[in-house]
Amino acid sequence: MQYIMSVAHSTRPVPPYQPFQCSICQSRFTRHENLKRHAALHSRSSDEVSLACGHCSATFSRPDLRHRHMKRKHPEHHERRTVKRRDSRMEGDRSCSVLRLQLSGDEYETGRASRRRPSARSLRRSPSHAAMEEVFELDWNLIPEPPSFAHADSPISSNKSPGVSDSPARSPSHASLVVQDDWFPSDRQIRRGRDLFFDHVSCFLPFLHQATFDTTQVSAHLILSILSLAYQYGDDPEREDESGSGATLSVQCFHRARALIPSHEDDADDTTEATSSYLITIQSYLLLQVCAMMYLCGESSTQGLKMHTAMISLARSAGLMQPTPTSSLASTSDLDSLWRAFIHAESHKRTIFAVHQIDALYYQLLSIPRCISHLEIKHDLPCPENQWSASTSAEWAHLQLTSRSTTTVETPTLQYADAIRHFLSSTADVQPIAPFDPYGAINIAQFLISSAREISGWSTMTGMLSMERFGALRSSLTALGPYLRPEEDLVSTAEGMPRASSVRTITCAATWETAMLELQMWSPLHTGGIVGASIDTWLQQSTRLAPTSCEVLCEVDTVVQAVQPHVDWFLGYLDRCAALQAEAPWVLLYAYQAFLVAWQLVRWGVPGAMGVVGVADGDGEGALRWARTVFGRRERWQIGRLIGRCLDELRRGCT
Repeated sequence: MQYIMSVAHSTRPVPPYQPFQCSICQSRFTRHENLKRHAALHSRSSDEVSLACGHCSATFSRPDLRHRHMKRKHPEHHERRTVKRRDSRMEGDRSCSVLRLQLSGDEYETGRASRRRPSARSLRRSPSHAAMEEVFELDWNLIPEPPSFAHADSPISSNKSPGVSDSPARSPSHASLVVQDDWFPSDRQIRRGRDLFFDHVSCFLPFLHQATFDTTQVSAHLILSILSLAYQYGDDPEREDESGSGATLSVQCFHRARALIPSHEDDADDTTEATSSYLITIQSYLLLQVCAMMYLCGESSTQGLKMHTAMISLARSAGLMQPTPTSSLASTSDLDSLWRAFIHAESHKRTIFAVHQIDALYYQLLSIPRCISHLEIKHDLPCPENQWSASTSAEWAHLQLTSRSTTTVETPTLQYADAIRHFLSSTADVQPIAPFDPYGAINIAQFLISSAREISGWSTMTGMLSMERFGALRSSLTALGPYLRPEEDLVSTAEGMPRASSVRTITCAATWETAMLELQMWSPLHTGGIVGASIDTWLQQSTRLAPTSCEVLCEVDTVVQAVQPHVDWFLGYLDRCAALQAEAPWVLLYAYQAFLVAWQLVRWGVPGAMGVVGVADGDGEGALRWARTVFGRRERWQIGRLIGRCLDELRRGCT
């Protein structure tokens, strides 16, 4: 019987990532061999379904389905079986393990993928041989990956800043980087890491809810992903006397999470439980790639970009661009259940917004084409921050009631795509919309930045300016400004600096100021077609091109008047704010980009180019000394160290 539905004869649009469809149950698959394996299920009798779980009444037709069931439903037995298998083969496989540990980068990923994805030839083997393949799959995934050293392949890594030493987490001789097969953080490390995450990371990646987050109820790979970012901001509680112990633990958690993160490639389950599993995997991918791209940098960036692609593919195929259905809870009278359903739906929404933001960020910084269209996201804008951060169901219900009673005019909630159209319209500054978290406004600003880059690319290729689109984008950003820089969060000074205590305000304001700069000055990194694959590369290329003038819309004097207030904002921010413990890493990149513009203005002899921070007109050397001081406050993190080396390169290039 033929079980393959041809793409050419399908009556419905066929997703390019699942072109093979079963003609019996309409399930879709990414590869032909997966469909063939699935098709065998329809020809089996019930007597053939003989693989029992051993811990519950469930039975299965394939070993891999039982294996997946054990991981999801009985993880404690699954881990014990894994350890027993590993111990029984430890001596015989020692030489093979040594060989595997020598693999790195793409070799590791290729080997891991080949174990996880059996070839068509292997599917024709005997059942006993297939079962043996399934036994070996887990052990390969648990093999520790060789450590990734952040500055190993950086073109500027040899130019170290004076007095700055590399973190022990990035030292090849650091013994603790070898992650054991059965290693997992202690309860003390998990508790401390949870606190660090919600204190320092969740303010710029706000998709996990602090009050309801229980580390005992989530997947191990998500816990490890959280800790990989959290311990960039604190020391290991079990080794507090060691310098850099937190960064070392961060790297350990990063590699262990990568080994444990599940593959959903063959899944075709659309149940609520499966959807929740997909969402958790996407959250893990998101945190791990931010750790790889923004904190480890260097060669780890390659893995970060791979995880980014896998994350978006999973989000799309699992239908997570659509909102979570809540109709089944409409009739419940349990307030706590309603609150938790709201938190789950909001976490889902905020996760997708974070995915979109990171996708747009890679386009903005690295000129990597975007993978997500804003039209794919069918979610409403995030709810107001005070409703999201409510710590009890009663507090949440009170906020819901008061927000409705204080609104005299009914204002609609908007989907993300509709919100973009709203701000692009000529009535955006007068037409009211429902309150929403500035986190949603950041995504709108990222979309507008991307649009500005598209204008710059079109203008560079054609030699013509699209002033009509330019004016629309400028008006849209102006209308968006109050949502990203509300008056009550600004200090009444000429510079309009945000309060240092409001980290979210700083992230929002920095995004808006960068958007205004991007609109006025076009970086040759983008218009010249230079595509980077890492933050290291972006910093190096930005520094190398800094002595040349940026591409601008019109005369220099006109541009200076337009960009000076936004440059001054970043200069004032760097000068007044020490290294914030919850500063988003891309805010530091925005600030460095703004400094390079200011440094160019100083070299052009523009009056008052850096006067806001006391640098004299035309004093390029003084501007570099000032930058070395303010960016030196951030040298705890890899990006701070990389910027320090770039500044040294800039000084040497100008002498």
